[in-house]
Order: sequence, then C-alpha cells, then structure tokens
Amino acid sequence: MPTPVNIARQCLSPEAIQILDEAVSVAHRRCHAQTSSLHAVSALLSPPSSPLREACGRARNSAYSSCIQSKALELCLGAALDRLPSTPKRLEEPPVSNSLMAAIKRSQANQRRQPENFHLYQQTATWSPSTVKVELQNLIMSILDDPVVSRVFGESGFRSSDIKLSILRPVHPIRLVMAETFPKSR
Repeated sequence: MPTPVNIARQCLSPEAIQILDEAVSVAHRRCHAQTSSLHAVSALLSPPSSPLREACGRARNSAYSSCIQSKALELCLGAALDRLPSTPKRLEEPPVSNSLMAAIKRSQANQRRQPENFHLYQQTATWSPSTVKVELQNLIMSILDDPVVSRVFGESGFRSSDIKLSILRPVHPIRLVMAETFPKSR
C-alpha cells in the first residue's frame, strides 16, 4: 500500500525532502497515481549541479561521449516514466510507492549502521528508527539499488555500481588542480 507523502517526509533530511517534493511534482504533472523511484531520479537529475548528475559524469562509460550518454539517460528515463500507468484522477500529492518507501527504509537502516552516527542515537533517550533522518547521499545510494532504476541506467550505458562508487569517492578539488597543473607525460 502506498505511503502518504507527509509520512515519507518525516523520514528525510531537509535536502532529501526537497528532492521528494520535486519527485511528487513530477508524478503530479504526469498524472501518475504514485511517486516512484523513477520520479525521484528525474528530480535528482533536473538541477545542473546535482550530486547524481555529477556522479554520472564521473562514472560515464568511456566508449561514449559525455553528451551522448547524458542524452541517452534522459531518453531512457523519459521512456520509463512514459510506461508508468497514469490515472484519470489527478492527485495533488501522489503517494510514495512501495519501492521508493523501501529505498527510504533501506537508507535509514544503512545510516543507522554508520559508526559516525552512532553517538547521535546514544544521546537521544527517545531514539527510534523513525528518528533517523535520511541524508540525500544515502537516499541516492538506495534508489540506485532499485531494479527499475538500475535497468534505466543500464540501458543508457551506466552501471549503478559505478555511480555509487563515484558518489562514495568524489573527486577532490586538490586532485583536479594537480592534474590540470601537472598533466601526465606521454
């Protein structure tokens, strides 16, 4: 059974709530009955400097040009969204699908297991699993585990595992400066 959007919001950090709200508006514009992980990916890719877009740029397949692979992702995502059933009744806030809510719950579980967060939960006397606010990076990682999302990325030449690795190990600005300053000799 789909989860109401306001319940899902309670599990998310402010940055992740913005993405959920944008995903809900994508589902609303397309007259979809539920907000799915595909809507979340669409919301994550829409800003030019989003963490997912940047990770895709670093994880792209070297066999294709960056522009072509980005366009392929856009087309594959659009086609996948077009295949989702629409509803004649336009819902103001299409509820969160089971798959997207499962991604949120996986994110909560993964975030609870991170040692750097453990002290936060120890200090809270009223700690419960619902008190863990999912950060955007953890949400993205869990959404990439969704088989439908993974298939869309695969159709456009990306591998979800490469994107996840790119998110976990971002390029540091000092490495970029050094690479530009001291190019490798051939």
